Amino acid sequence: MPNFKIIQDIADQARVKVYGSQNLPLKTDVEGSLAITGPASGLLVTAPAQGLLVTAPAEGLNVTGPVGGLLVTAPSKGLMVTAPAEGLSITGPAGGLLVTAPANGLLVTSTGLSVVPTVATTDVSVEITGLTDTAGWPTDTYNVIGLRQFSFGIVNRATSAENAQATVKLQISPDGSTWVDNSSVVTLNQNSATALVASIFLKYARVYYAAVNAASTVDLSIFLQGQA
Repeated sequence: MPNFKIIQDIADQARVKVYGSQNLPLKTDVEGSLAITGPASGLLVTAPAQGLLVTAPAEGLNVTGPVGGLLVTAPSKGLMVTAPAEGLSITGPAGGLLVTAPANGLLVTSTGLSVVPTVATTDVSVEITGLTDTAGWPTDTYNVIGLRQFSFGIVNRATSAENAQATVKLQISPDGSTWVDNSSVVTLNQNSATALVASIFLKYARVYYAAVNAASTVDLSIFLQGQA
């Protein structure tokens, strides 16, 4: 086998060109380092069984996904991301960041994460027209066990007669059959309004209403409004 000798006193000028399988030189960046460009369909990195460890430099790791988005598929044992001491910042694209949780749910553990719950509201109303009964009647029974807070608003819409007054009071019950007055009786003049708020929480609530003068009809609007 022939023994070739390179006669070159300057070692840095004794260079070797490395070609790929297509008989083309390997691509380098402007600094002369090896450049790796993934295919148009994306770059697939398969981690070994014990996991893939990526250590970012001090100035941070910048991952730019393709135009269609970056897909990260976690292994069956889960994906663990350990943030640096100053925290982990994730900036989503202009269209928003989509996180699809696995079948068994997504667990987020944080010592300083502020969570704003979704607030469900309740808004029910009933109209009472032509009321002349001075003995009174209750409204329908409302189950308020799922409401964190609630109140009843009552409007006396009578405008024709000066003495078209009504009385209202709030009643609560643990079983829907035995009722306890939870407010004093409020006299409601025509074209006026009041609000009733429970000071004791029980499962059921209702408003008991009556006319003051049987000779004058009263029209009432009763609202139940609350937040779950």
